[in-house]
Amino acid sequence: RRPIPAATSPPTAPLAARRAEPDPLPPPRGTSPATPSAVRKEPPGSASPSSYSSRSSASSSSGCKERSGKKGVDRFSPEYRQRRERNNIAVRKSRDKAKRRNQEMQQKLVELSAENDRLHKKIEQLSRDLTSLRHFFKQLPNASFLQPSSVTDCR
Repeated sequence: RRPIPAATSPPTAPLAARRAEPDPLPPPRGTSPATPSAVRKEPPGSASPSSYSSRSSASSSSGCKERSGKKGVDRFSPEYRQRRERNNIAVRKSRDKAKRRNQEMQQKLVELSAENDRLHKKIEQLSRDLTSLRHFFKQLPNASFLQPSSVTDCR
C-alpha cells in the first residue's frame, strides 16, 4: 500500500476561511453584533462569564447553518437585482392569478345562488300544482278516472 500524499488531502482551508469571514447580514433589531443570541436569551446571573466565550464560538459557527443555508449576497450586484426583479414579477403574477381566481369564484357563487333560487321557486310551483291536481282528483266522482278505457298499455 502506498501512503496518500499530504497535498491530496481535502481542502479545508477555504472552508475555514469562509467561516472566519464576517456575516454580511446585519444583526436583528435591538441587538448588538457583539452579543451572541444564545447568551442574550439567558436570564441574568444564570450563566457564568467563562461560558460566554464557548457559547459565542458555538453560536457563530452554527449561525450560518441556522439561517437556512443563505449565502452572503451583495444586494447591489446585477445578478441579485435581476433575481429580485424576477421574483417580484413572479409574486405579482401569483397575486394577480389569485385575485382572478377569487373573482371567478365570486361570480360563480352569484350564478349558482341565482340558479338555486330559481330551482327552489320551481319546486314550490310544482308542489302547488301537485296539490291542486290531488285536490282536483279528489273532487271527481268515485274512481271514475280508473275505469278501463280503450287506451292500450304503453309498456
